[in-house]
Amino acid sequence: MAPNTSSQSLLYITGACGGICVFSYPGGTLVGELADSNTPLGECVDQSGDVFVLDFGAEGGTPGVVEYAHGGTSPIVTLSDPGYYPESCSIDPTTGNLATTNDSSGSGTGVVAIYADAKGDPADYVDPKIFYMGFCSYDDKGNLLVDGQHDHQGTFELDEMLEGSSNFKRIKLAQAPGSPLKLQWAGKYVALAASNTVIDHVVVNGSKGTVVGTTLLNGPVSGSEGQFWIQGNTIIAPYASGTGPYQVGFWKYPTGGRVRKNIVGTEFDDAEPVGTAVSLAQP
Repeated sequence: MAPNTSSQSLLYITGACGGICVFSYPGGTLVGELADSNTPLGECVDQSGDVFVLDFGAEGGTPGVVEYAHGGTSPIVTLSDPGYYPESCSIDPTTGNLATTNDSSGSGTGVVAIYADAKGDPADYVDPKIFYMGFCSYDDKGNLLVDGQHDHQGTFELDEMLEGSSNFKRIKLAQAPGSPLKLQWAGKYVALAASNTVIDHVVVNGSKGTVVGTTLLNGPVSGSEGQFWIQGNTIIAPYASGTGPYQVGFWKYPTGGRVRKNIVGTEFDDAEPVGTAVSLAQP
């Protein structure tokens, strides 16, 4: 890690640099590389700037969650996720709890694992309406939204577990995406990827989800891949053209349009960037 990185805002990108690339934000200069012998996928950040990276546990590794302090070079906490493969995560802004969505390592359905105060062993919550868990995000009131596949045919499902509850309810959409895709709470609504280049703004009221706006991401290549991250008026996402190199693009949010900035480098030559997350400089 380069000197003085802890005083800067940082962009963490999983899937490259031998595990995790760390760039200055919004500058986009490579300032660090964190080695990870497993398969790091999704990420999330708490209010202290700590970054939580989900390790899928490939190649004999142990599935779990690794926590790094802002600008830190070594894990400060490693949480186990026995029996599952974690894919996405979110921090409850009201409690500090950590939620992860998980694939089952056996024949069972996926679950949401919640770590109280992002510590210790998790409590597991099964949503009987979801066969395969996709992504998750807490809203500003501590309600947890998850998406996934309702059945083996891949029917889309969006559900919510209200703060203080242990059960999920279905959120009905007038027109649902065809498969579980990325989502993130964006202040007043849920930003839900309807495709690789279309992000719907969904307001949840009771058991109904209403699309109140849309962001279209256009650029020199066809679409974004991997986990996007919304930071203020910027959306960041990995993407690839299919013939060109992997890149990480910056677009205006929620206006979208053409990509405003690209990170392209040798760190993406042999590895696909997967997750993106911004950890802001701490006061």
